[in-house]
Amino acid sequence: VLVGDADLLNDQFCVRVQSILGQRFVIPVNGNLTLVQGLVEQMSGDLNLITIRGRATKNRPFEVVREIQAKAEEQYRSKLEELQKSLNETQQRLNELQQKNTEAGQRFILSPEQKQAIENFKAKEREIKTQLKIVKKNLRRDIDSLETRLKWLNIAGMPFLVTLSGLTLAYYKRKKSAEK
Repeated sequence: VLVGDADLLNDQFCVRVQSILGQRFVIPVNGNLTLVQGLVEQMSGDLNLITIRGRATKNRPFEVVREIQAKAEEQYRSKLEELQKSLNETQQRLNELQQKNTEAGQRFILSPEQKQAIENFKAKEREIKTQLKIVKKNLRRDIDSLETRLKWLNIAGMPFLVTLSGLTLAYYKRKKSAEK
């Protein structure tokens, strides 16, 4: 058996290694391992194992889509941290105000300052949630736009190239026959 694939068993092209809780898991990316396993089984003369094994689907995500998602997730993460920081600051301020009321004996009565702080927190929270929705919408729009372009390229690109090749070939044949 002669195989002309130079990177047949190189981990970079053959498998994806993931570490989860300190354990390494190997996930096949393409059919290289299956090819080698099938060749070994066939060379050994036992064809029973080949019929049992099923074919797996390939999962090769687009790197550009992955990069767009990573950028948007980074924006999302920073907004989430901003929201959490704002929440912590406001809760700390509310706790300080409530301690003052507890010391003064007014445990269940909210002062205008406390009411204003609560309203400010809710307004900040609404604003940041709105910003998060905008970031998510932009992420989805960018990904959908890229997917649409790729679909149209796949759907119309090849027929366009075939048509262009046919027209070019017809033009040169007509030109050649006109010269005779």
